Amino acid sequence: ANARYIYFNGYLNGVRRFNPSNIAYTDSTGTFQIYRDASGKGDSSVVPMNWSNRSYAQGKLTWRIAPQLKLSGNYIFDRSVAKAYNRAYYFNPDGTGRNFSTSHTAIFQFTHTLNSNSFYTIGGSGFYKEMQYYVYKDPYDARYVHPKLQLTYDSYSALTGGVDLSRFTRSTTTGLVKVDYTSQIDATNLVKLGAEFRTHKIRYRSYQLQPIAAQSDINLATDSPFITTQIPPVSSNSHDYYRRYPREFSVYAQDKMEFKDIIVNIGLRYDYFQPDGVVLNDPSDPSIYTPIKPSNIFFDNNKNGIQDPGENTKTYADRKAYWYKKAASKAGISPRLGVSFPITERGIVHFSYGHFFQIPRFERLYENPEFKIGLGTGNQGVIGNSDLDLEQTISGELGVQQQLTDDIAVDVTAYMRDIRGLTGTQGEEIIIFGGASKYSKYTNSDFGFVRGVVLTLTKEFAAGFNATVDYTFQVARGSASDPQQARNALASGELPEVQLTPLGWDQRHTMNITASYSSASWGLSAIGQFGSGTPYTPRSSQDISTILTNSQLKPQYLNLDLRAFYEIPLDAMRIVAFARIFNLFDIRNEVNVFNDTGRAGFTTDEALARATNPAEYINTIEEYFRIPTFYSEPRRIELGVNFEF
Repeated sequence: ANARYIYFNGYLNGVRRFNPSNIAYTDSTGTFQIYRDASGKGDSSVVPMNWSNRSYAQGKLTWRIAPQLKLSGNYIFDRSVAKAYNRAYYFNPDGTGRNFSTSHTAIFQFTHTLNSNSFYTIGGSGFYKEMQYYVYKDPYDARYVHPKLQLTYDSYSALTGGVDLSRFTRSTTTGLVKVDYTSQIDATNLVKLGAEFRTHKIRYRSYQLQPIAAQSDINLATDSPFITTQIPPVSSNSHDYYRRYPREFSVYAQDKMEFKDIIVNIGLRYDYFQPDGVVLNDPSDPSIYTPIKPSNIFFDNNKNGIQDPGENTKTYADRKAYWYKKAASKAGISPRLGVSFPITERGIVHFSYGHFFQIPRFERLYENPEFKIGLGTGNQGVIGNSDLDLEQTISGELGVQQQLTDDIAVDVTAYMRDIRGLTGTQGEEIIIFGGASKYSKYTNSDFGFVRGVVLTLTKEFAAGFNATVDYTFQVARGSASDPQQARNALASGELPEVQLTPLGWDQRHTMNITASYSSASWGLSAIGQFGSGTPYTPRSSQDISTILTNSQLKPQYLNLDLRAFYEIPLDAMRIVAFARIFNLFDIRNEVNVFNDTGRAGFTTDEALARATNPAEYINTIEEYFRIPTFYSEPRRIELGVNFEF
């Protein structure tokens, strides 16, 4: 059993110049008043804005029922609370909420050894995780203030008051049962058979709190900022809710054949997925709450498009009877092959090839579950698609492992991955009845590939020293880095083309160097990392189809971490003191950049903003364009003690 509690103060801070209830407004003389009254003033203290704490506990129990029978159980509890950083609230840090996460995992496994050549296992697990976000736990808390307080003085000003009114909760309950059988049927063949069944219960709710109708608008000069909140109805665009019960099933067979000079692994796997979702029968009229077609508004018996006497208005229940259809189940068969054979006394060649299926992310299946679309002009948003196919990855690798000397080994592996049927929004926009509005939906339209080579060199020194160097050259290209990339281009009036461009995580060169020393009572290790820049899309006033997405690179990445431990042996327990230093040299790696300059600390927009002569009542232009999340985390030092009984 073990337990841990970790508190991290974070490295992103704000200054409490304002309280959430502060009212800043322009008075009748045209003068901007930062504080309507003294109660809105903060204490100007520095406040952590990305702190977190985590509680973790694990316990494991094993029972040897008989020489051939073993039962084991494992339980894990994990809870975390983290402040949600939002730069707009820099001077009003109490206006943002916290992310809460709690999970419970129970695992058991029963093993029965039938004889010296065969055994089977029956395993199962139960998993529950709940995630929440809110500012105040009670949605009707009296401290909530009117959303009008979140208005800023100008485009370059931070918030002077207000509270984030959004709330979110998602819970997932997963049950798993699996059976595996292994048998060495003869001197050559080791056979494995297995089956797995997994069920999920997913509950999701997201909404934006609103003031009651009597407080829909307030006078900032005279009215109280505090409101009586209400939860918008599920029929509104400000409230999403769903409950889904998807299921998975898989079976596999594998045979490991060991011959004199070669080992061959062959396998076959079948995957089945039932999404428990619905799709629209008529995509041209998506919202069941606000239909547009006359035949969906009333019983148009004579088909003339006019609600005549005797043609009753349809209710929600009337429409629900025909509005949706069930999404189809999906299945796939995937073969796998692995081969290895010696080429020298201390060297082997290994090869593998396989097909793998992945279920699309559940949020892509169920996003906007009741297909509520705005009635403006142009592209009004994206809906989920429970009828998405399984995503497929075809993976292969070829490598050589060679022991050069007694203390030096090298491994060179080339790999490839072709990824098909990824979730995207390529394809025609769906036109809503009437022709003014459109929307997009997720489809299996995106694809990509990864090619790379990994070189690993390991050196063992005398007296507990060792070192490892691994270098990776990789190319990752695809049709889109973001599933909504095509939709966003269309919504901006651009015409995206289907072309292979560098993916957002494409890093051409990476190198990791590890050196360590370990003795019976203490140890020290250093881990150095280098990475070439990842891509970004430069700003352009041209149509996106005339430039390459992700055609420029961010600056390179450098980092060095140190870890050390010292053991204090005692009769009743074992005490281990440890120290960890992350980013030893406090390097400010530029992990995000402005798209006009490709740098984190400079943008031409700053000069353009200054040219408008803004008032700078709240913050300076320089402060507005200094974004701490564009840089990696600064040096962090952790000290701790482990007690082992």
